[in-house]
Amino acid sequence: MRATPALASCIALAMASGAGVLSSARDAAAQESAKPAAARTIHIFRCTDAAGRVTLQNDVPCPKGTRQQQQVVEAPPAPASVPREERMPAPAAAERADEAGKPPPAPASTNAAPLVPAPPPQLYACRTWDERDLLTEDVTPAERCAPLQVVAADGSARSDAAACEKVKDQCEAVPAESLCTAWQRRVDEAEFRWRFAGARQDDDRRREYELLKAKLAQSDCAP
Repeated sequence: MRATPALASCIALAMASGAGVLSSARDAAAQESAKPAAARTIHIFRCTDAAGRVTLQNDVPCPKGTRQQQQVVEAPPAPASVPREERMPAPAAAERADEAGKPPPAPASTNAAPLVPAPPPQLYACRTWDERDLLTEDVTPAERCAPLQVVAADGSARSDAAACEKVKDQCEAVPAESLCTAWQRRVDEAEFRWRFAGARQDDDRRREYELLKAKLAQSDCAP
């Protein structure tokens, strides 16, 4: 059966409306995906035991018998997602060309291999002479001064003199399967030191936090 001119016009109008609806739906989905994620709230607990040792914990209250200080930190929100047209330009162009009845453009050829993120730098878990735990990238354990008691000839303690003994930290390499978790802990602790320690060293500690955060973001541990 041959279509009359009026019927052909109606068909063409319906096809154009359908294409417009599909394009509007994709645009709305792209705008929705581009919205930034909500900021993440971190509860940081500073625990001090009876011996004066300090431990920092994220989202976990201090154990009984310790003095607790708490601070709530708003972590920066995750960056907005990239629209599909920017992530996959060739398929998006092909779809637009199909809608317009035109052949899609030829994809640009490239011989560059995709970049694969590398693991983060090796970390070492160390314990100091006074049983403080820390993470470091230094292969050589640090030396610290452990105080010694100074006594007089009669065996009594002297308060007007001081001495110490050089003691190296006890360190071991963090296993590969635990490296991402250790790096996230190190970044969180650096953020705590920057936000919680006061204004005197804000700039130095902010730079330390941003440097460690960048190393984590550029590795295969990045979320």
